Amino acid sequence: MILGSLVFLVGEAGRNIRRNGLMSLAALGTVTVALTVLGGSLWTTFRLSEFARSQPDKFNRIDVFLPPKAERSKAEDLMEQLQKMPEVKGVKLVTKEEAWKTIEQSQPVLNEALEENPLMDKIEVEMQEAGKISPFAEHLRNKDTFPDIASVTDAGEEVRSLINLSRVIKVIGGGLAVGLFIATLFIIHNTIRLTVFARRREIRIMQMVGATAWFIRIPLLLEGVFHGVVGGTIAGLLILFAGREVSQFVTSVRSPLLGNLPSQLSALNIFGLMILLGGVLGLVGSHLAIRRFLKQL
Repeated sequence: MILGSLVFLVGEAGRNIRRNGLMSLAALGTVTVALTVLGGSLWTTFRLSEFARSQPDKFNRIDVFLPPKAERSKAEDLMEQLQKMPEVKGVKLVTKEEAWKTIEQSQPVLNEALEENPLMDKIEVEMQEAGKISPFAEHLRNKDTFPDIASVTDAGEEVRSLINLSRVIKVIGGGLAVGLFIATLFIIHNTIRLTVFARRREIRIMQMVGATAWFIRIPLLLEGVFHGVVGGTIAGLLILFAGREVSQFVTSVRSPLLGNLPSQLSALNIFGLMILLGGVLGLVGSHLAIRRFLKQL
């Protein structure tokens, strides 16, 4: 009995959509545009957040230079000491001979002007966390603890700026997401309310012949879910298409910062989330519209 009633109500929702084709098309178009703006904004904010979070990892290195006349054993002992520190992920020795060979290949004129190798052995220290670069670099500059270190260079200021940028994007993106979600829900609510208002006489007749509130509500709720799911599907396709085009453009820009940054969300995840978001917004929006409208009858 319950299954038969549910099948009837689903069929009734489908018939209502076909009978009110123009109104349903207008509602679907409005829902699609609203969901596309919401999904596109959320996706853009998410990708910006991913980009900002990934940048400090590209600066999580400290360069430690030894004096020009330092023995190679000093560098090896220092590497072993640094590797044992919990903040350090890995160390690499770049000898002054290797660095000089690189300069010889790239700047032969400079090589001819200098009689001897003026470079220093360098230890590249990769950190576990980019946020700890500055305090660790200051620790290495302590001559009492590390007398064999000539100088230390780090990108602490750049890392701090990128971490702050990541936080700002999260705050602004979160506020934007909430605002757009509410605005989209409001648009869908009013759109579905217009479709319900256009059939007020039909609903009134159903009430007069004894139809229960839920018997009236369920087909309208299903219509709202239909508009939301179909609108979310179209919006998902548009977002994926636009995202692909933007990614191809960004990839063509040759920059060390704009490298290939894979997203934590796949295309299937985005598509599924947009359908789910559309269905939820369609259900909630239609419920609010129907509840308020039925109270006025």
